[in-house]
Amino acid sequence: VHWERLPNGYTVTADLYCQQLDRVAEKLKGKQDRIYFLHDNARPHVAKSTRQKLLELGWVTIPHPPYSPDLAPTDYHLFCSLSNHLSEKKFDD
Repeated sequence: VHWERLPNGYTVTADLYCQQLDRVAEKLKGKQDRIYFLHDNARPHVAKSTRQKLLELGWVTIPHPPYSPDLAPTDYHLFCSLSNHLSEKKFDD
């Protein structure tokens, strides 16, 4: 799992997303022979430049169907513990 917090007022664009993919690729360099990558169908994730970047990186993209709770087990398992940990926490900018 990788995440980055953007400053207030920033929006994730395809260009920014590709930069993030480069940072992830750098961290993963030499750790795995093959990377399987799952992301949703948000516009920056399916933009032509993003698809090209993923091809350049050689990552296998796992198809993601439109949102459906029965098809998004991460909402219930992986992120549930993170959500519980972060509940009632306050973050200052």
